[in-house]
Amino acid sequence: MNRRRRIALVDLSTFFTGGQAYLKSLVSLLSGEADLWLLKLSPEFTVDTHQTSVRIVDLGFALKWGRPVQIPLCMLVLAWLKIRRGIDTVWVNGYPEIALMPWARTIGCMAVATRHLTLITDKPKWHWIRNGWRVHFVYELLARTADKIVCVSEAVAESLKKCVRPEKLVVIQNWIPVLPELMPPASNRGVPLRLLFVGRLIQLKGASLILDAMRELNAIDGLRRLSLTVVGDGEERDVLEKHAANLNVEFMGFQTDTSSFYRQADVFVNPSLGPEGLPLVSLDAMSYGLPCIFSDLPVHKEITGDGRSALLFESGNPGDLKRTIEMLLEAPHLIKKYGRLAREAVEANHTPEFAHQRYVEELGL
Repeated sequence: MNRRRRIALVDLSTFFTGGQAYLKSLVSLLSGEADLWLLKLSPEFTVDTHQTSVRIVDLGFALKWGRPVQIPLCMLVLAWLKIRRGIDTVWVNGYPEIALMPWARTIGCMAVATRHLTLITDKPKWHWIRNGWRVHFVYELLARTADKIVCVSEAVAESLKKCVRPEKLVVIQNWIPVLPELMPPASNRGVPLRLLFVGRLIQLKGASLILDAMRELNAIDGLRRLSLTVVGDGEERDVLEKHAANLNVEFMGFQTDTSSFYRQADVFVNPSLGPEGLPLVSLDAMSYGLPCIFSDLPVHKEITGDGRSALLFESGNPGDLKRTIEMLLEAPHLIKKYGRLAREAVEANHTPEFAHQRYVEELGL
């Protein structure tokens, strides 16, 4: 009888992001199939060890030491786990952690990485080089040393082909751990139309486009037919709050449980400018049977069947977003239609059973 695979998962993020949400779901998905260890830095990133078989290696004491210390520390811990626990796979979740792939192979482990975003293809401005471009350069250089890279969408896999051989790329789309109960139709929907945005408040997430579209609609008919709830926090929050003056907008800040916001909304909007891999918030909204408006990024086309199960608008174009919102205001029956199609798309392609089968196949569990 073959021994269960022994996997060390590594995440060196310093705060909780969509990547950690993915990793929590992955732990739950694989805990019955493999012996798992989790090396983590962030104190906000927690996993229920009572419901899963994962063993936590808390590296929080190195939180302020920086990557030049954290990476070698992980190398030492992985070597110890190899000798004492017999781990056979090192699986990294972030971008700086790609530096561990050559080391994983050196100590005789299978080297696996998950890639969550498409590569940045535009050349950076000179002042990016110090702050961000090095990470992308190192990732492209070392990603080719991995045995497998799990891509959360076809869009991610396509972008990685510039630096990784296609046979190393495995597409396993994100999934919804537990499908929520469908929302009952609300009698007061449509007056006003309640829009929802969930995500980090940074420029690339595009929340300002929703405000621009709302202002254009108000200027046309003078009616406040729209409201917007913004769930999330980030460096652009103050700017966005000023930009939302005289609009019907409520900022709720970061929320650990967003389910009630999805249930109270009429339409979900993800106006991201990219890069994106497969936004979990987009899948979350679709899973609630909430009609969605997405920017036409490749991944949004991918998960919606090229716009079959959601409305797409030209990325970065507030006028086109306004037109899309206006379509729902003028044809309320489309809200029900796109809500149904969104849920069907999740049920067909983004369930735990579907993801579990793919991981078992690709990792030989």
